Amino acid sequence: MTESTQLEDSDSASTDEDEINAATIVLNPNQETSMDVDSVFETYDSNTDGKINHSEYVAVHKDEVESGGISAVIDRLLDDSPELRGQRLWVMFALSVLLVAAMNAYAMVREPEMVDIEDLVQHKNEVVSVEGIILSWVEDPYSSGEDRVNLIIEDETGVAQLRWYRHGEIPMIGTKVVATGDVIEYEGRIWLQALGGGALQWDASDIPETPEIGISTIAANPEAYVGEAFTITGYISKSVNPDSTFTSLDLRDHPVYGSHEHQMNMIIHSAPNRWLESGQKVQVNAVIEYSQKFLQWTIHVEGPEIQIVPGSTPEPATIGWTNYQTWSYSSGSKVTISGVINGDEITEPNGDLKACLLNAGDISNYEGKEVQFVGRLIWSTSYAGWCIDASSSENSDVIDISGAENLLSQIASNPSETYGYDVNETSFLISGVVSGSTLMSENGDTKIIIADAVYPNTLAKMDAYIPVGQHFGWLEEGQPIVVNATVSWNSLTSEFQLNVIDMVLTGNPSPPNSYDLADGAPAFYDLNKITSITGNIVTEDNQTYLQKEGGSQKIRINIDSNSIYYTNDANQNKTLKWIGRLIEIPDDETLAHVYVLDEADLTDDDGNGIADDAEDF
Repeated sequence: MTESTQLEDSDSASTDEDEINAATIVLNPNQETSMDVDSVFETYDSNTDGKINHSEYVAVHKDEVESGGISAVIDRLLDDSPELRGQRLWVMFALSVLLVAAMNAYAMVREPEMVDIEDLVQHKNEVVSVEGIILSWVEDPYSSGEDRVNLIIEDETGVAQLRWYRHGEIPMIGTKVVATGDVIEYEGRIWLQALGGGALQWDASDIPETPEIGISTIAANPEAYVGEAFTITGYISKSVNPDSTFTSLDLRDHPVYGSHEHQMNMIIHSAPNRWLESGQKVQVNAVIEYSQKFLQWTIHVEGPEIQIVPGSTPEPATIGWTNYQTWSYSSGSKVTISGVINGDEITEPNGDLKACLLNAGDISNYEGKEVQFVGRLIWSTSYAGWCIDASSSENSDVIDISGAENLLSQIASNPSETYGYDVNETSFLISGVVSGSTLMSENGDTKIIIADAVYPNTLAKMDAYIPVGQHFGWLEEGQPIVVNATVSWNSLTSEFQLNVIDMVLTGNPSPPNSYDLADGAPAFYDLNKITSITGNIVTEDNQTYLQKEGGSQKIRINIDSNSIYYTNDANQNKTLKWIGRLIEIPDDETLAHVYVLDEADLTDDDGNGIADDAEDF
C-alpha cells in the first residue's frame, strides 16, 4: 500500500459514472456488508479532495488503533510520518530476517528430493538423492593421496558417478544404496558430489547374496547373471601392482596359459593394496556386464575385496637367457633366473646379456659365481633395460647352487664331526628332495624332512626348519631342493637338525600318489600328498563321495569349483581318475575324523573339456 490511496486515477477518469456508482466494496468478507463508492468517500474523505489519506483513515478508526493489536501494527507500517520511518524500516528488516531463517530451517530439515539418474541434469546445483546398484568403485582414483572414492551407481534410467570425499564405509558391489549429494555440471559432464560418511545409505537387506558359481557356468549363459552379484574362483592372467587403481586382465579356469578351457575379462577397480601374482588362485565377488565397445562380457571386482585362496601362491616362473626377447610377457611377475653375479648385475654365462639387480643387499660374496636369483622382473628406464627387484618378492634370494652336494649321508654318519659343524656354525649347500608334503606356516618356522632320495631309495634324511617367508603354500612330496643351512643339535629330540638360511626349488615334485580304495583306510604317511583315486561320483545325504567301482568303499570328495567335471556331460556317470590332496578332517557330528580328497579335479591334457579317462568312452 502506498502512502496515500487513490481510488480513481487519471486512467480511470473516463469510466462511466453510473458504473462506478453501481460498484460495491466489500469491507469484511465474513460479513454480508457492502458499501458503494460514494459511501466510502463520505466516510473517509473528510477534506473532499477525492483521496483517502492515512490520517483520514486513522481518524475514523482512532479507537481501534489506540487499543493496540494488529490495527496498531498496520497503522505504524502505513504511517507516512517522518519520525516513524526508521521504526518502519527496522520492523520490515526484522520480518525479512525471520523469513530467511525460516526458509533456511526448512531447507535443513527437508529430505532431498529422490530423482531418477536420467533427470539429474534438471537439478543442477541442487542436493538430491538417487537410488541404485553399485557397479564399481575406485579409491583415490588419481593416486594423489586424496581421501576420495568414485562410485558408479546405476538405476533403471541410467548410470551416475558419485565423487565421495572423506567417505565412510563402502559396501560390496551389487549393493542397493541411496546416494545423496550436490548435482555438479562441468564441461557437459554431470555427477553427484558429497562430503562425509552420511552420503551413502543402505540396509543389511540391500546387500546381495553371492552364490558361488564357476567360470564355465557363466560362459554358458552370461545374460542370466546380469544385475546379480556372485562369487567366482579362478586364476589371474597377470601380476597386479598393489597401487594399481584400474587393471584389466583375464580370469581363467587353469593357472597355465593354453591349458585353460574358459577365461573371462576381469576389470579390477581400486588398488588391491598387495601384489597379486600371475597364475594366482583368487576368489572374488563380482558383477557382470556386456561391453559394447569391446564386444565382450566383463566381470567387475574391487581390489581390496579380492581374496587369495590359501596355499595357491604360485612359484616364480623360470626365465632364461635364450628367451630374452620374450621377457616382456613376464613383466611384473616373480621370476627365477640363473646367471653370474657381476657387481650389481646378473649376466648370461659365457654371453653378453645382462640384467640389473635391485634391493639385493650385499651380494659381494657371490661375485663371479653362478647363482639362482629370485625377484620381480621390471623394466627400468634409468637402467634402460630389465631389472630383477628383490624387495617386492617374498622369495627374494640369491644362492650359489653350483657347489650343492648331497651331504646328508656324510652329516648323519659322523656325529662327532657334525657336532663340530654345530659349534663352528658351519653352513652347507645341500641338495636333496622333500619327504612328505608340508603346508608352510605363516607365523613361524616350518619343519620339513629333507631326504637324499625319494622313497624307497632313501638312505638318509634330516629334519630341516625353514624360516617364515621362504616359501608359501605347500612343499610337495619328492620336490628337488637346494638349501643353504647350518647344523645344530636338538636336545629335545636328541638329534641333529638343519637350520635353513636360503632355499631354491630346482625341479618338479613327484607325480601324484596312486591310492586304491580297496586298500582300506589311508596310513599317516599317505596324508597331505597329491593323490589320485579312481572311482564313481555318488551322493548320499547331501554329501559327495568317490566310490570304488564294483565295491562299497568310498571316500568323501570336495570337487574343485572350477572342475572340468561340470563342463561336459561326457565326464559324468563314469569311473574316472580324480586328483586332489588327501587330507583328514574332523566331523563335528560323529566326533570322528574322516578322509577327504580335497580340491579334486580330472586331468584334461588336450584341453577339450573331457577328462583324459573319459576319452576312452
